[in-house]
Amino acid sequence: MKFVTNLSAERFNTFAASHQKNHFLQSYEWGVFKSKSPDWSFDTVGLEDTDGNLVAGALVLIRFLPIIKRPFLYVPRGYIIDFNDAQLLQTFTEAMRQYAKSKKAIFIKIDPDIKYVDRTVDGEKVEGSVPNNELLQTLTNLGYRHLGFTQDFDSSIQPRYTFRLDLTPSEKDLLQGCHSKTRYNIKVAQKKGIEIVEGNREDLKTFEAIMRVTGERDGFLTRPLSYFEDMYDTLAPNGMCKLYLAKLNTEQALANIEEELAQTEQSISNLQTQLQNKELNEKKRQKLQNRLEPEANKLNNLTQQKEELQKLYEEHPAGITMSGIIATYFGNKSWYLYGASDNVYREFMPNYYIQWQAFTEAKKAGYEIYDFFGISGKTDESDPLYGLYRFKKGFGGDFTEFIGEFDYVIDPIGYFAWTKLLPQFKKFKKKLRQKKH
Repeated sequence: MKFVTNLSAERFNTFAASHQKNHFLQSYEWGVFKSKSPDWSFDTVGLEDTDGNLVAGALVLIRFLPIIKRPFLYVPRGYIIDFNDAQLLQTFTEAMRQYAKSKKAIFIKIDPDIKYVDRTVDGEKVEGSVPNNELLQTLTNLGYRHLGFTQDFDSSIQPRYTFRLDLTPSEKDLLQGCHSKTRYNIKVAQKKGIEIVEGNREDLKTFEAIMRVTGERDGFLTRPLSYFEDMYDTLAPNGMCKLYLAKLNTEQALANIEEELAQTEQSISNLQTQLQNKELNEKKRQKLQNRLEPEANKLNNLTQQKEELQKLYEEHPAGITMSGIIATYFGNKSWYLYGASDNVYREFMPNYYIQWQAFTEAKKAGYEIYDFFGISGKTDESDPLYGLYRFKKGFGGDFTEFIGEFDYVIDPIGYFAWTKLLPQFKKFKKKLRQKKH
């Protein structure tokens, strides 16, 4: 077999997209996008059989480590290979080792798109399911170091847990597969005048502004506008990326709430008329009274909402963007990559409707999987990311746990310095600075 490098975009993507474990992070375009950052470069490599056909491949992201001034190689979502073929895996590993040495790399990092064990939607191990310890042992025998079964969302480069939704059932069945509250929230958004539109490059400015609002609200750092523009410029021309925006049609929303107000006022009037009937017994009177109170509360809430919407309509007669997502596409899969939501009218549930629109459109386009791209492995309500887990769980996907990260060490001394000595040195410097102050 022959190890080849610098594969063309067409040849590499044809192989990668048709592979069972295809992933947008393994695409040629993702390498181009990452290389727009001065920290990264990339290569596309593969292994040819005697007939010149590719039997394995990898998108290799190359990053020079600070201080050490030597690179490590990151292969996002692992090699494009049949991981069950131990001999092929061994051959490709040896080829990658020689390749890494030629780059003077300290180590290779992979995080294969391989499920570790079947779990329920609540994150519990399915009774009778068998963990994929065979692959774990195979990789360990080949010299890979497993970095553990991390649960935190941000303790690895790519999330170890996600929800993956099978898009092959009918749209009706997909809706039925959602949690009842999720179905209700989708209908709320439709009723309240939320419209989902596909944005363009110019709309990224709005998306990034909303993303900053989201980051401030939820306490995380956000990407600059240039990051999203570079991604869009690289992926969108090849149909690998879409921006969806949820917009509140303020005119329609105002009309909807006026109609709902009229219906509520009519309901209250009917109840009051019935209560005036002197022949009512106490039991029926109490029953009507019990119905009247929530209707009166609803009227007050709707009246307040109408006043707010009236002001919003006067300020934004063409509508207002409330949330947005960026979805990616490759092979037979689609992914929800980034999401942002404003603080206004979140009770109109735009985030539910925009997800529904994104994955039903992906289904219509022929994609078979929609990946919600990341949740915490901790599913109890005390976890700070429980809300994200509950939101994504509501769409009925499969709780998926990946096998985790592996490092293949090329230079043990350099690896020890990077993983052990430098972190300790940084902690020491931090303590010194704290003492000085």
